[in-house]
Amino acid sequence: MNKLMSLFKNSHLVLLLLLSSFLFGCNQEEKKIEISEQQVAVSFFNAIYNEKNVNKALLLSTPDFRKELEKYHTANNIAHRLFNMRFDSVSLHTSAKKTKIIDEYYIQATMMIQFTGIRDGNTYKDYKKIRLIKKDDKWLVDKLLEMS
Repeated sequence: MNKLMSLFKNSHLVLLLLLSSFLFGCNQEEKKIEISEQQVAVSFFNAIYNEKNVNKALLLSTPDFRKELEKYHTANNIAHRLFNMRFDSVSLHTSAKKTKIIDEYYIQATMMIQFTGIRDGNTYKDYKKIRLIKKDDKWLVDKLLEMS
């Protein structure tokens, strides 16, 4: 009888441990790291101008803008022909952000990007205005906008 009681107590302990680990495991939510629109904008232009990585820029773009970028094939062509800027190296800063909520699933932000770059030993500054959209909790570059 003592052995039966001991076995019964141990089985309750094992069952309690299994249930508690199951409950705590189900309760933990997956933590998502949200990348801000400023970080996406800087990463996008950094991929083109400093990393020369078109694929990274494409991943940070909406499907429509991705199609536009793919027409140029290389980072140098995108920089020169689409954005009309060439640099040997560049530093990037964001400013003048305006956010507009379209509906609960679609948020759009307009942002100015300041480029301070070096080309042929000379320093140049330029600005570009872009639109980003937030879809499925992810910011993506959507369009190059005209300066007003």
